[in-house]
Amino acid sequence: MDRSEQARLWAAYAAQVRGRVPEWPPTGAVIERDGPLVRTHYGTHGTVGHQPLTDVPRAELAGLVRRQQEAFAARGEPVRWNAYGQDPPDLAQELAAAGFTADAPRSLLVADLARLAPNRDAGAGAADVRSIGTAGGPQADSSWRALAAASGPHAKPLAEFEADRGWRCDPGDLSLLFEQGRVVAAGWTEVARGTEFMLVGGVTEPAAAAAFVRHWTPPGPAGYCAAEAVGELRTALLAAGFVELTTVRTFRLDLAVAPARTRPVRELAGAEEDAVWDRLRTGFGFRTRVVDMPGFAAPGPSATWPLGDPEEELVAALDRIVRRGLAAVTPAGEQVWWLDWQHPCYSADPQRVGGPGQPQWPGRAYPDGDFHLYVDPDLRFGTFGHPWEHTLTVFGAGLLGAVGAELTDLLGVPVRRRD
Repeated sequence: MDRSEQARLWAAYAAQVRGRVPEWPPTGAVIERDGPLVRTHYGTHGTVGHQPLTDVPRAELAGLVRRQQEAFAARGEPVRWNAYGQDPPDLAQELAAAGFTADAPRSLLVADLARLAPNRDAGAGAADVRSIGTAGGPQADSSWRALAAASGPHAKPLAEFEADRGWRCDPGDLSLLFEQGRVVAAGWTEVARGTEFMLVGGVTEPAAAAAFVRHWTPPGPAGYCAAEAVGELRTALLAAGFVELTTVRTFRLDLAVAPARTRPVRELAGAEEDAVWDRLRTGFGFRTRVVDMPGFAAPGPSATWPLGDPEEELVAALDRIVRRGLAAVTPAGEQVWWLDWQHPCYSADPQRVGGPGQPQWPGRAYPDGDFHLYVDPDLRFGTFGHPWEHTLTVFGAGLLGAVGAELTDLLGVPVRRRD
């Protein structure tokens, strides 16, 4: 790859990836613009992104940095700010003056996947790389997380990669390398939808980097693979056909107090989600056939209201009542779950969703075609929307007391009660 091609790739990466605002933000995150900057608030931390600030005067940089400090401090979020080799030196100086500390520089590497294709047979016979979706088995479940925790630093830690995933978000792939049936390495990547780039989040074993690159096949128009690397991983990727475009350093600003440990919203998956559906079946008689009505044996105290047609005004009013009630009875730092039968389900902190600058509540109380539930993870209280009986059941003394009168005003007299 000659210098002109490298310059073209850097220009494409800077324009498409740096400061990118995805169509759908990562799960539980809020994205805000501030002039040329893009802030992403995750609730646990925040990041700043932007294209090269070559046209921003030094006098304005100080104000931009100060505003980001204030915005993240107001939310209790530590900050990460990536600066690249092509950024003006004034940026690093202003960040340092504001109290940011810089990590060691890393290389930004890019490979043209089409050019790597002829070399993909090299060593492929010995490499058994599988997507996590097809790897399966308890051995995989118990080993790859430990490999991720013991390696790094990674461009995107595995926990963040998993938390970002959502059915509308950028597609990602987690792959495992097996040797004699044992997991020896893991690698994860995501496609920046709407760009030409697939982004490597992490590889736990540098020697496995080439095998993962041969395995990853991005969907859509992504034709390039970008990675941030140092040391052995950098060497391995260069040997696999990557080229260095520039350097990148992460500037960090921590807070005096510990940030929140979880995002305001996260998607449930796997065993965690399966377990709550199983508990609803065994403990609450939850049944999904059309002929099974009411399909839910609500514990006392509970009440069931009839639902009218799903007019937007009624649906919105129902959400306001239910969500205020859930926030009132959920202690700070605890979660409620929104469950949608046979669809993505979510956990949310009622104190950190639905307000100005916060992520939206997941889901809705009205059962629009499938069963919708807002429930405490221990099933002490919640709501149950039945799509075919056209009813909403509220159970739990605290929640029922918080919403009962308003729901009767909105929906009419309950059709069932249980003390």
